[in-house]
Amino acid sequence: MEHLISYDLARGLHIIADIAWVAGLLMLPRFYAYQTGSQPGGELEAKMIAASRSLRFIIVMPSMILAWTFGIFLFATYMVPDWSRPLPEVLARVPHWFWLKLALVLGLSAYHGYLIGEGRKLAKGERRHSEKFWRRMSEVPFLVAIVVVLLATVEPF
Repeated sequence: MEHLISYDLARGLHIIADIAWVAGLLMLPRFYAYQTGSQPGGELEAKMIAASRSLRFIIVMPSMILAWTFGIFLFATYMVPDWSRPLPEVLARVPHWFWLKLALVLGLSAYHGYLIGEGRKLAKGERRHSEKFWRRMSEVPFLVAIVVVLLATVEPF
């Protein structure tokens, strides 16, 4: 069966979108840390609010949408090429490592949503967390990305 785009192109576009998404998720908490440590109502705070908003709308949200779109395409087209069987049988043939990867990506998506909500609160002047907290939070996406990439490349189980 011929597909709309090749596996290699779809996988490459998926990886590019993932890189942009994770890079944005690494940067947002740093912006929040700078904002938290800045003078309320000051110039740095205003710049960080604008920068984080731009980052969310120009990079983070579009790249997440593309990462999910290409990921679903790869799953539906190449990982499970035969959808004519009953759904339980189709899903039973999916490798176990994929389900762990999916759980981690769902967690990363929830983290993304958390960052969006916290960014809105910060823009309103609510500083519920410390600079140190935000610096620590900037490490989360990288740790998740390590595991996700290793699962997808090594396919351990």
